[in-house]
Amino acid sequence: MKVEVKELNNVKVVKLIGQVRISTQNEFKDLLDNLVKESAGQIVIVNMEGIIYMNSIGLGIIIDTYKKFKEMNGRMVLCNLLPEIMNLFEVTRLNRFIEIYGNESEALKKVTT
Repeated sequence: MKVEVKELNNVKVVKLIGQVRISTQNEFKDLLDNLVKESAGQIVIVNMEGIIYMNSIGLGIIIDTYKKFKEMNGRMVLCNLLPEIMNLFEVTRLNRFIEIYGNESEALKKVTT
């Protein structure tokens, strides 16, 4: 899994590239756990444009990460989900409590206003 990190308007933007499946889910969890540690109390946009597949464990990892950010007075939002992955969030109704935006600029605008 590849990760690209940048900072825009005091918001960390993390772009993920790869697949979340049995062979990569531990790497995905470690990556998001480190993100929480490094970004406690901050706003983080996770750009999932490059995530082309995600299993149910990946959804669980995102939920866990979202809760950790909230517990540490931070905020994590998602953007650029492929339609198949967005469908997973809709079917499980996770899109009702995790902020999901269509693209990075929309997410940035929402979290900085």
